[in-house]
Amino acid sequence: MYTKSKALRHKKALIALLTILLNMHLNIAWAVENISLRAVEPTGVIVPNPMETAKLARGKTFQVNHKTFSVQFFFNEKDIFGVILKRNKKHSIHFRWCLFKSCEESQYDYIKIIARASAPPFENDFFSIPYPSYLPYSFQGIEFSSPK
Repeated sequence: MYTKSKALRHKKALIALLTILLNMHLNIAWAVENISLRAVEPTGVIVPNPMETAKLARGKTFQVNHKTFSVQFFFNEKDIFGVILKRNKKHSIHFRWCLFKSCEESQYDYIKIIARASAPPFENDFFSIPYPSYLPYSFQGIEFSSPK
């Protein structure tokens, strides 16, 4: 004899089974490869600061060591994704897209503040710098700095 309580248990079991199967299917269908700047390569390729974007190898992690900070970053030929490895909190960290390869100052440079003095992000924090695609020109160099 099929009672209401058995029907309810069957519905609950069916819903639980469908939820598990759907969740497994979605995890496979929406699989995204996770990347970690620190797990892949503990120290990136140390590069000069400033640097030419054309000389940065594709798919590598780079590291800039400055007297007040150290950052590790990945450049996908468009955007910058990075981690602050070490930082003096009394100084800010600036990033500059340079119009010229030598990073000499130009009115067309694009400056972005990664971290302000005594404000986050701090050590081991992630930052990202999207390429300013709305500008009608391209950049040939990048520079990390810490102005006083």
